[in-house]
Amino acid sequence: MAGFDWNECYTLIKSKLEQAAACTVGRYVIPKDGQLPYVDVALAENSGGNYDLDGAEGSQNPLIVLTVYCNGESGDSECYAISETAKELMASYGFGCRGGPVKADSADPDVARWVGRYQRVIGNGDEWM
Repeated sequence: MAGFDWNECYTLIKSKLEQAAACTVGRYVIPKDGQLPYVDVALAENSGGNYDLDGAEGSQNPLIVLTVYCNGESGDSECYAISETAKELMASYGFGCRGGPVKADSADPDVARWVGRYQRVIGNGDEWM
């Protein structure tokens, strides 16, 4: 595996975002009302690349999806603010924004949901954090 540790990346995003945006951060969870505002961090894809002739992977290209949930009258504006903070954090680690952050449909009309997708190439031996 070429230089990317998902658990290490998630732990970093979680600690930095909880400090910067004053929200709950988790992964692969749809939040309950008591947890809002909430940011779900998901590894959507992690394709390899730059293989050598022996089949060793030379790089990885993780795609991380950050979904922000907020409720209340100011849910959309709060989601937007947290999403922008998340975007700045991801950019500081070299992850380019591939989509969003943008308002998305929500199963609950009282809960705002915004989604941003971030991706970058991480090479074998790359110090990205």
